[in-house]
Amino acid sequence: MIEQGDFANGTSSATSQLVHGGFRYLLKRDIELVKNARREREILRRIAPNLVKSIPLALLCYKGDPYPLTGMQLAAHYYNCLSKTDETEKSIAIRDVRKIRHLVGPIATNSLKGCVLLWDSMVNDARLTLATLKDAHQHGAIVANYVRFLDFVRKPETANSENGIYRIVAEDVISGKRFEISARKIVSATGPWSDHIWRKDPSYDGTSRLLTENAKGIHLLLPRYGKEDDNAYGLITFTQVNKQQRRNPRVIFILPGAHNTSIVGTTETTPEEELASVRPSANEVTYLLSETQRIFPEKRLNKDTIIGAYAGTRPLIAVNQHSHGFAKTDFVSREHLITESLSGIMYLYGGKLTTHRQMAEETGNHLAAFLKVPRACKTATHPLPSAIGEASGADAERLVKRYGAGYRTIQKFITEDAGLGELVTSSLPFTKAELLYAYWGEMAITLEDVLWRRTRIGWTPGQGVDIAPQIAQFLGEKNNWNDTRIAAEVEAYRERIRWLNYNL
Repeated sequence: MIEQGDFANGTSSATSQLVHGGFRYLLKRDIELVKNARREREILRRIAPNLVKSIPLALLCYKGDPYPLTGMQLAAHYYNCLSKTDETEKSIAIRDVRKIRHLVGPIATNSLKGCVLLWDSMVNDARLTLATLKDAHQHGAIVANYVRFLDFVRKPETANSENGIYRIVAEDVISGKRFEISARKIVSATGPWSDHIWRKDPSYDGTSRLLTENAKGIHLLLPRYGKEDDNAYGLITFTQVNKQQRRNPRVIFILPGAHNTSIVGTTETTPEEELASVRPSANEVTYLLSETQRIFPEKRLNKDTIIGAYAGTRPLIAVNQHSHGFAKTDFVSREHLITESLSGIMYLYGGKLTTHRQMAEETGNHLAAFLKVPRACKTATHPLPSAIGEASGADAERLVKRYGAGYRTIQKFITEDAGLGELVTSSLPFTKAELLYAYWGEMAITLEDVLWRRTRIGWTPGQGVDIAPQIAQFLGEKNNWNDTRIAAEVEAYRERIRWLNYNL
């Protein structure tokens, strides 16, 4: 498995951090889609219990919203019944405005008719990606980040034969070295980059497979509004801007993030930039900020309030997905499509974070049939190794929640060198041992890998810019970086943050 950047550096770390069935799709009567996602939520809660945590969501109902409170209550009850929720996960309607404010915080109450409570789950998407990769590696997979696909090696005389070997040209992004990789089958599971791969396929017919319109979504990171504890509620509300423009209103989420932050999203706009360069635009930022201000009128929100922002592109399947360049298969759902080009390259299109395991199982089944090997998928029942572990003590418990069984390695680092138990900064719980583990145990390569994805320090107030030099100095000493490399890492991270925040 090769990844052109860091693991989860694209859309996989730019989500709403929700493992959810998509309640809004239920309102659109897309029942099968929701059933699949609710089933996968239950599986992920079982195989990654430290990463996938249940969260109550308050679906706010204001006068003029497109659905009545009673109707949303019935839909929420059905929604929760689609999965094996425990007794505490019961959807209810609340009409007492004072009670709603007590539960969720100082929200706007003018024209508030009530709310419906339903249950979904939150996850650190980057860490879930790492846990999945570690599981694959422990079962024999070879995984490499910062290795870019360049092109297929065209061997038409062997590529279509049953025992043929496919080859690609790849590049080590760090060193620039190019080399070939051979395999009996190639799968492109590249999300919104899928059409980039398809255009280089020997059987490319000039037809795109993914939609580019209305595919970009952004999120804002704000201070926590509402309860500042582990029992905080997430909010779902219908937007006002779209109603005023006489368009179907969207929903936005205001979700409790780590370190007393809130995650606000999302938009749905047409990206004007290249995939690798998507970032929040000024209009998108203003839109989400104004909607958040409407919900929390007692707060005074402006761009200075924003901690940070990020953007991603959804891999939406185009309607022409069965054109003559591809052989139609039976592995099709409303959310994702597994298909094969006439030259034998497999493509995994569409899908979302919640259903990633199902998509992988179906892809594995297809490959097993091609390779004529026995197949007994166990991913729905076997916990991810990096998502389990037992520990005593508050700090050990925190490590288990983030690293699963990997916490033992971190504790071993501290046992061997007590200095590694020191906090990186007094305002955050991360130790130096965790920074080291990001490199030695989780294949981080750059400072950005550590601050933005391994630890999410980049999602906290200040975004780690002020402590970047001391972290880079520490990592440099442990990884034999010279002064030039250390300075370059700091500047590259600062430039990345400046670039992301350009429109804030």
